[in-house]
Formats: sequence, structure tokens, C-alpha cells
Amino acid sequence: MTTDFQSETNIRKSIGWVIALSIVLIILGIVAILLPGIASAFFTSVIGWITLFSGVVMVVQAFQSRPLRGFWLNLLVGLFYVIAGIYIVLNVGTAVLALTFAFGVLFIVEGIFTIIMAFTNRAGSRASWLVALNGIVTLILGIMVLNRFPSSAIWLIGLYVGISLLMSGVSLLTAALVARRTVTHY
Repeated sequence: MTTDFQSETNIRKSIGWVIALSIVLIILGIVAILLPGIASAFFTSVIGWITLFSGVVMVVQAFQSRPLRGFWLNLLVGLFYVIAGIYIVLNVGTAVLALTFAFGVLFIVEGIFTIIMAFTNRAGSRASWLVALNGIVTLILGIMVLNRFPSSAIWLIGLYVGISLLMSGVSLLTAALVARRTVTHY
């Protein structure tokens, strides 16, 4: 009996976290839509810093695991990450162009898989149409990114990431609310 109560409490707590995450995604999406140029530079800089930090970790890890095979390969890959991270951080404009192209491809792939997921998994049953809509919008955004590349890359990436974050937040919030309603009724 206590296991069921703890499990229901954990489920409610998890749903609460998902609702909070979806609200954060919605807010970030709105901010990115309102300030697309800043959002483009910000997302690019964050990716640069993550790449730089990952490279440093790889280099350190290569030296810590030196007796194992692959030391030189791990060290080389880590150094490439460090160089790429530094390049991105110091050349945000050029990196925005490259990331705009990469996001175009990513949005197309994400859109296709989200549409497939909506029809195969029936996420939230009644809310699966919203998950499919999210996939369709993301697919269209990806096509538009590649269609307008590179002329409007400065504002496009921030705007599209904002729209994608907003749609992901709304669909996640809807699925979480349906799950919460389902848990409440049982």
C-alpha cells in the first residue's frame, strides 16, 4: 500500500517538474522570438563554450587514462574540441552561419521524428495531435532555414530556435497536464 502512495507521489512530483520545465521552455522561446539577433549570438556562444569545456575535459581525461589504449586519439580529439570552441567563441558571426545550416538539418530531422512519434506512440492520447503539430512546425522551420540560408542567418536562428522552444514547451505542457489529470483520476 505504501509503495503505491510513494509511486503516486513520485509521479506527481515528476509531472510538476515537467510542467516547470515546459514553462521555462515557453518563456525562453518568447524571449528568443522577441530578440532573435541576441538569441542567435547567445546560442552560438553557449555552444562554443560547451565545446571548449568538453575539449578541456577530454584532454584532461586523456592524460588521466594514459596507460590505456587510445591516448593520442583522445588527446587529439580533445585538442580539436578546444580549438573549435575557441574558434566559435572568437568568431561568433561565422559560427552563426555554420550553426544556422546545422540547425536547419536538425529541425528537419527532429520534425520528421516528432511526427512519427506522435502517430506511433500516441503521447498523451488526446494530445498527440499537438505533438504532431509540433513536428510539422519544426519540419517547416528547418526547410525555411535551409531555403533562406545564408542571407538571414543572423536573426533566423534565434527566431526559429525561439519558435521551436515555444512549441516544444506548449506540447510538453499539454502532455504533462493530460498526465496529471490521468493520475488524479486514478
